[in-house]
Amino acid sequence: MILKLIGAALLLTVTAFLLRQLGWGGAPVFAAVCVTLLIAETADSLVGIFNSVAVLGELGSVSEPLGAAVKALGAGYLFGISADVCRELGESGIAKAVEVVGRVEIIVIVIPYFQQIIKVGVDLIG
Repeated sequence: MILKLIGAALLLTVTAFLLRQLGWGGAPVFAAVCVTLLIAETADSLVGIFNSVAVLGELGSVSEPLGAAVKALGAGYLFGISADVCRELGESGIAKAVEVVGRVEIIVIVIPYFQQIIKVGVDLIG
């Protein structure tokens, strides 16, 4: 699977490069579609990772915080990739907005756990 993905990525990269050299205006859109297809190709692997993390979380009785951490990590990657695609298409303003929205969403995911940590700390002190 790894070699298949690397081979496909290299082939698509060479194709996008050649399309740009030939002056085709749709090359950035082609590159964005390629990124989307490569990520979609790893969907089965991602499901396996999420299932493994869920099992580990249940074994350690930390499934909820661990799930939030995985969700925040996944959101970070997805927003980062989305911002990169926007930059590739020449939309750096939208890319910056996507990054800001991604950061806000990650904060929304983790803030309840920070509140719990602070409460436990206050309870230990008081």
